[in-house]
Parts: sequence; structure tokens; C-alpha cells
Amino acid sequence: MRRMRDIVRLPVIDLNSGERLGWVKDILYNEKDNTVSGIIVEKDSLLTHPLEDMSRDDIVSFGKDSLAVKNPEGKKISGASWSQKVGNKVFNGEGDIKGTIGDIYVDNTVQKVLGYEISDGLFADLMKGREAVFEENILCESQDVVVIEGGSLS
Repeated sequence: MRRMRDIVRLPVIDLNSGERLGWVKDILYNEKDNTVSGIIVEKDSLLTHPLEDMSRDDIVSFGKDSLAVKNPEGKKISGASWSQKVGNKVFNGEGDIKGTIGDIYVDNTVQKVLGYEISDGLFADLMKGREAVFEENILCESQDVVVIEGGSLS
């Protein structure tokens, strides 16, 4: 299991040419079937920082230190983004706030979204750590709110 936060800012390497194309700026995923749809790459440039979408199909591997891509097509992809989801509120089924999304968990191959890391504030995180809620415990979610079962987190 990996956190999306650990993937953002990794260099993107083209396996055909060996050159660095840029850095992972954001990760996009489909909220309906919880699959990673692609990444947004911030291109290396001195004056501007142009962005390019890369489909998950173009990505060969997600290593610990870089991403490898082959034949990137740069086609437009859509979905929820990691940067927009982090910080959203998490409620339980009774309407009580449980915290905010601190990160998103994905499987080791970075194809499937597994769940969310929940932060209950700095002091609570330091005292008891962050908690995790996985897909089977999510009742519903929208663009800016997640509702989980009961009051317990996994």
C-alpha cells in the first residue's frame, strides 16, 4: 500500500529517450470505480511550468524514486485529483465530523484507490496517530465530503 503524497513530486522519466520529462504535480482517479486514471506532469522549464496529462496506460512503473513512462500520448484525462481531495471533511453516519482527508491510499501498482488517511488535527495526530478508512467502510462521497460507517475507523 502506498500514499499518493509519496508519488507527487517524483521525476517522470521517458524510457524511450532516457530524459526527464518533468515532475508529478497531481494524480487523477475515477471516484466511481476507484481506479487511478493518470497523472499531471509539470514540465521542466525555466520561465513557465506547462502541465501535461498522462494516462495510467502510458505509465510503465511507479518506482520509489521515479515514474517510468513509455510512448506518452499526452491525451486529456479527467477525474478527481489528489490535491483537491486532501483537506476535505470526513463525517460518520451520525453526522459527526471525524476529521479531514490527509492522504489517499493506493495499491502498490498504483492502479486502485484503497482508502483515505484521516487527520483529526495536529495534536490528535501526534498523540494517537492518523487513522485509515478503507473503501468498504465508506457510505458515500462527493467532491468535497466523505461519509463513513458509524463512528469507527479501520
